[in-house]
Amino acid sequence: MTGPGEGKIPLRSRVSLLYGRSRAELHCSVYLHVKGYSRARVTHVDVEADRLNELLPPGDSTYAVVYTAGKELRVKLREGGSPGGRGERAPEVSIECPELVSALAPMRSIAYVGGKEGGIFIGFKREFVRRLEELAAKLGVAPR
Repeated sequence: MTGPGEGKIPLRSRVSLLYGRSRAELHCSVYLHVKGYSRARVTHVDVEADRLNELLPPGDSTYAVVYTAGKELRVKLREGGSPGGRGERAPEVSIECPELVSALAPMRSIAYVGGKEGGIFIGFKREFVRRLEELAAKLGVAPR
């Protein structure tokens, strides 16, 4: 489900695509999607912008390096190559969200990233899912 919904906590954030040293801001919505609501089987983060489907089409998935850097959560999609196979590096997705970073930091891990209609979702390892669920409970939505 794209957009707001039951159990999807909107997170105030700025999202950018990082191409080496350049940064392109992306207008999108970021949600903490809590387990047990709106068909979520596991707590995860939704980043919703049609532009992201150019990097990871709906139905595609990959494992990506995720890490915190200052006030940002960064997701390195398909290291060393682009989805089109042109040998270009895929950009990193940078999510600047103090609430999210304070819940997860410090971290460097592997995450499951999937394309969905209108964006991507980021599935974290159990240790980080637990931290996200603690944040969700603080924000008033306990996992079911």
